Amino acid sequence: MLRELIDACLSSTWITTVLISKDIAIALAYFAIPAAMLWVFKDREDDLLYPWLWILFAAFIVACGMTHVAHAWSMITGLEYLPAHLAIGIITAVISVGTAIAFIKVLPQIRHLPSPSKQKAELERLVAQKTKEKDALIKEINHRVGNQLQSISSMIAVETRRAKDQQSIDLLARLKTELERMNRDHINASQKDYGEEIRSWLTQPARASAS
Repeated sequence: MLRELIDACLSSTWITTVLISKDIAIALAYFAIPAAMLWVFKDREDDLLYPWLWILFAAFIVACGMTHVAHAWSMITGLEYLPAHLAIGIITAVISVGTAIAFIKVLPQIRHLPSPSKQKAELERLVAQKTKEKDALIKEINHRVGNQLQSISSMIAVETRRAKDQQSIDLLARLKTELERMNRDHINASQKDYGEEIRSWLTQPARASAS
């Protein structure tokens, strides 16, 4: 039984079947790879570097697959198809050499391209820098708004001391109350983003005015 199995595995028919299956499997793989490449890159054409190089790679892989198709077809039909082998071989050679030359030509440029990790790090650095600048600007604006509110409040206090009639005093008192409410709202709204740090910025003019 074992001897018969060994003889069957070593028979020319079985070996031929394996060779044909091997060539067909390799050809299918060669055709599937560029198809997958084109499917992935079809939506990335705007940011795909060296698209012509990817096309050459795909053509090179397809040409290699065609050589295995020719081998399998020759073994299936029992004919050599020398003209077809010659044509496919020449096409594969031209595409292979062209792809190799193109790749060597752009290799120095590819080596200097930033890696995704470096691009991510640079983007994070820029975002952090711009965020810091934006926060500093907002804090400065809040600080100046607080200064203006305190300045107006001080002017109202001075006018209140100078006022003679009760109607003017009542009006200034209402203005002072409204300004104090606006100042509290301003501080509370700013604290939602910047916490206790903004309180020291915004209350500093009040301490300076009080002194």
